[in-house]
Amino acid sequence: MYQLNYRSQARNEFQTEDLDAILSTANSKNAALNISGCLVFHNGYFVQILEGKKEDVIELFEKIKADDRHHNISLLGENSIEQAYFPEWNMAYYEPNDQSVRHFVYNMISMAELSDKSTQSLQTFWAEVRKVLLGG
Repeated sequence: MYQLNYRSQARNEFQTEDLDAILSTANSKNAALNISGCLVFHNGYFVQILEGKKEDVIELFEKIKADDRHHNISLLGENSIEQAYFPEWNMAYYEPNDQSVRHFVYNMISMAELSDKSTQSLQTFWAEVRKVLLGG
């Protein structure tokens, strides 16, 4: 099994409908390819970790790099893993409403602090999540 994570910035004209389209496509295609992961979108930045068969994850990452809804894409980490760390999530995502943003940020930072960081990709994923959430 293989794990890859990246950070990217959304285009200025990125809309909620674009995110809905990304999630809809990701959920169906990732399930078919047995790819799992987690996507965090906050303040115009994406941080995503993907897990699955190496060829499938790399092919998906190439499609993401070609997607014009993203720019400034940075590969943060990749490595082989024994097991999936997000096995139940074809693509997890949570969109906070205005009242819950502070709670969302606090909960995600707590999750970043407490989560498994046994691989280099997990370490960089949670570090980038923390940076994006804190506006860094």
